[in-house]
Parts: sequence; structure tokens; C-alpha cells
Amino acid sequence: MSKPSLFTPQETKGILSLGTIMFSHMLGLFLILPVFSLLAKESLTNASNATVGLAMGAYGLTAACLQVPLGVWSDKVGRKPVLAFALLLFVSGSLLAAMADSIELMILARLIQGAGAVSAPLFALIADLTRPEVRARANAGLGGAVGLSFGISMSLSPLLAGWVGLHGIFWIISALACVSMLLLFTVVPSPLERATTKEPVLQLLKLTLANRELRIINLGAFASKMGLSAVFFMLPFTLRGLGLDKADWWKIYLPLLLVGGVAMVPAAIMAEAKNKFKQVMATGIATMLVAFGLLAWFWGEAHLVARLVAIFLFFMAFNVFEPLFPSLVTRLSTAESKGTASGVYNLSQFLGLALGSILAGLLYAQTLPYLAGALALVALAFGFALRGFANPPPRQAHAATAPVSDLEEQTAEAAAEQV
Repeated sequence: MSKPSLFTPQETKGILSLGTIMFSHMLGLFLILPVFSLLAKESLTNASNATVGLAMGAYGLTAACLQVPLGVWSDKVGRKPVLAFALLLFVSGSLLAAMADSIELMILARLIQGAGAVSAPLFALIADLTRPEVRARANAGLGGAVGLSFGISMSLSPLLAGWVGLHGIFWIISALACVSMLLLFTVVPSPLERATTKEPVLQLLKLTLANRELRIINLGAFASKMGLSAVFFMLPFTLRGLGLDKADWWKIYLPLLLVGGVAMVPAAIMAEAKNKFKQVMATGIATMLVAFGLLAWFWGEAHLVARLVAIFLFFMAFNVFEPLFPSLVTRLSTAESKGTASGVYNLSQFLGLALGSILAGLLYAQTLPYLAGALALVALAFGFALRGFANPPPRQAHAATAPVSDLEEQTAEAAAEQV
């Protein structure tokens, strides 16, 4: 049996540099998420629950709208020019947010910030820079960068909220985005062969949308991210109601992070090693529904502790899905449509983030649990769709040295046959 393939120097350079860009970019997104709703109401003029929810979700609106165009564009002209354009937009929006003093200006800043949607071209570029037999490990590296940024932000965000406030956090985000721009132009290597395709844009979209399993994964991404943004809208108000100062919120966010990690690791092992993606996702949906049911049952300011328990349950469910969705998108998309498939997947994620924040802003103050009901309905829709999901083919004996998610050609063919 041959030894597993190692990264070449060019691959190592690409993984480390793109992982750093992904880390900086996602840290910029996650730093603001756990504290934005309360800080915006306290810091910006004309801020209400509804407008704060819109500002929080505005990022996701433009990010969702541009995921597919940027992914397709990267398939046509190459990854680095599209990444540079997206990062420039993100820097511009972050700087405007750092100087915004009204909720209207913050909404505009968040719209511009969200237009810098780097995920689709960045994941496609890492595929261009790596060989198929090590690509899953490269994707895992980027996924690790996302997870690390999320973990750091969960612990650091409450402290920064108390030290530098809303505008200070956006100045930090702006600095991180500038570092990403510098890395792109000075460190990130260019592929030896530019990964472009002559396939028409509509054909690439048709190829992606015709895949039943990818459609189900995209619905799941929408449902989980919708719940995440709604939960993060509620959580700062819940912690304030419990009498916790901003600087002490880490005492809640850190256990949330640990609970998520406890759920993520066995879920990923069971899904990948045992090829039980469908079963693991069904467990996540069930846990999510229990969380939303508990949230609805104990709705209201008199049940803050029960709401916190529901949030912990949701976070466990959310982390069940996080390592699975990107792996499945990579496995089920073809080489020429990888950027487009990533774009559609990220569109689903960011649309969920946007809608969750907007709905939370509109429904949070209602006396009846309309918000919990809406989140539960979307989760139920995902559960219903999951009945038609087929687990991808298991690891082949001749490919035992490579992770199962490397078998992209076989799984793409199998998915095409199922469709």
C-alpha cells in the first residue's frame, strides 16, 4: 500500500496563504455577529429592532446575490481577479461601517460589505492549486480556518464589545481585510493552469441545480444559517436580561463553543468514516426541532434560562451540519462546475443569514413565538427533503489512502445517474 500523498511546496503555500485569508475574512464576519444587535441599538441613531435586524441581515442579502455571479465569473476568468474585486468591496464596506453613526448608514455599509463574497472563488482556487488526492485535506484546512475564526470570535467578541465598542470592532475588521488583500497580491500562488471553462453560464447553473443531493444540502445550509443569525440576534438581549455585563458574555459564548465542538467531532467521524451522512443530518434536524420547540414553549422575558438552554441545543445541532455540507458540495460537483456549485451553496447560506436576522428583528418583540415557529417550519422542510437524500458512494478500496471526500469524479457520476 502506498503512503498518503503529501503536499507539494506550492500546495503548502497556497493552503497556508488562502487559509489565512479565509481566517481573516471569516473572523471579520464572526466578530460582529454575537454582539451586533445590542451594540447597534445602543450606538446608532434611529435604531430599532426591525432596522437593526435589517442591518444585521444586509450583509447576507448582497452576499447571497453575488455568490453565484462571483462563482461563475471565477469559472470564466480565473479566481484571483475575482477574489481581489470581492476583497476590495469588503474593505470598503468595513471602513464605512467603522464610521457609521446612524442605522441607515450602517445598513448601506453592511450591504457593501456583503458584496465582498469571497467564499466561492476562494474554495475554487484551493481546488485549482491542489491535486485531487490531497484536495480533501486542503479543504479541511480551510474549514479549520473557518472553525478557528469562529471559536476565537466567540471568545473575543464580547471582550472587544466592552473595550472598543461597535465602531472599534469594525476598524479591526477593516485592518484584517487589508491584510487579506496584501496576502492575495504577495503570497497566494497562481495556478499553473488557469481553471476556466468554456461551458455557458446557464449550463453550469443547470448542472448544479439538477443535482438532487446538492439541492437538499443547499436547503439545509439555508435552514441552519437562518437559525444561527436569529439566535445571535436574540442572545445579546437574553444575556443582558440575565444581568450579565458585555465583558462577561464570554462565560456563555465559550461553553457554547465547547458544546458545538463536542457535537461536531463525532458527527463528522460518523458521517465520513461510516458513510452515514443522511443519518447524522437527521439527528441534527431532530435536535434543532427540539430547540425551537423549547424556545416556543418558553417564549418571553420570564423564561430567559429556558431560552438559553434552547440556544445551547440549537448550537449542538448547527455544529452537526457544519463539517458535512462543504464536504458534500465538493464531492457532488464536477471539476468544471465547482465554482458555480460553491456559489449556489454560499448563496443559500447567506440568504439564510439575511432572512434569519430580518425575521428576528421583526418578530423578536412579539408576545407569541412567531419567530420560533418560522425557524421550526424551515427546519421541518429540510427534514422532509432529506428523505430523498442518497448517501454518496462509500470509499473505494483502491482509494483507501485518500479521504472519502476526494472521490469527486466517482461521486459526481453517481449523483448524475441518480438525477
